[in-house]
Amino acid sequence: MRALTAVRQRVDSWNADMREASANRRLGTRRRSGAMAVAGLGALGGLFLMVSQNVLAVQFTSANQSYKVYTDRVVGQYAAGYLNAQDTQDGADRGVAQVGFKTADLYGMCVVAEQTMPAPMGKITLVMTGGEVVDGTPSPTGAGKISANQLYLASNQLAGDGKNIERMTLGQSADTLTMDDITTHRGTPGAFGLQAKVLDIGSLKAESYGIDLQGSINLPNLKIRVVPGGVDTTGPTPPAACQQG
Repeated sequence: MRALTAVRQRVDSWNADMREASANRRLGTRRRSGAMAVAGLGALGGLFLMVSQNVLAVQFTSANQSYKVYTDRVVGQYAAGYLNAQDTQDGADRGVAQVGFKTADLYGMCVVAEQTMPAPMGKITLVMTGGEVVDGTPSPTGAGKISANQLYLASNQLAGDGKNIERMTLGQSADTLTMDDITTHRGTPGAFGLQAKVLDIGSLKAESYGIDLQGSINLPNLKIRVVPGGVDTTGPTPPAACQQG
């Protein structure tokens, strides 16, 4: 509880600094800009720390810029997806597949997000890992498995190995999709949709424009690192930064 209280105090302090900065409407020195960037990352880390301790369920949507998501395997129960438009930072819409899972088990997770900060900091990369190390081979024991409820992804590129897929329908009208008998996940009537009771994908690599968690998630072995410069994500396997869990 002491650790949790300290985290909340740091988050509250960061929020107070941000309000003060907004009131003054001044950018300040480069040193101040760098300090605020570090404070923001600290607040993000505090939020995920509380989530990993099962203190709260979260509901969030990521920034509009794309980032890479890797997992050795994801097994989703009651999945549904349809084509949709996603707003981005440049004001344009991107075509994405909006995929939802009522429940999902992930064998490791690695998120790689790049951002360019004001000089002299330049490009930095946020690397977030959880569960087992994402190295292209899921653990046979499932140690460190991540479990999530009501998980939604907006991706314009997704690659992996389809495995045990059950009761899939392709081309179903998006307005008729359900993630079980009760939960709906629906798009525009007549738009292309898919639905499956079980969607099992190995070695998943996705370019995502958003993650929305309507339910809860556990994040064992959570680590958040800020890496100077960029991370090479062009290869077919997870980058080395994902394998340093």
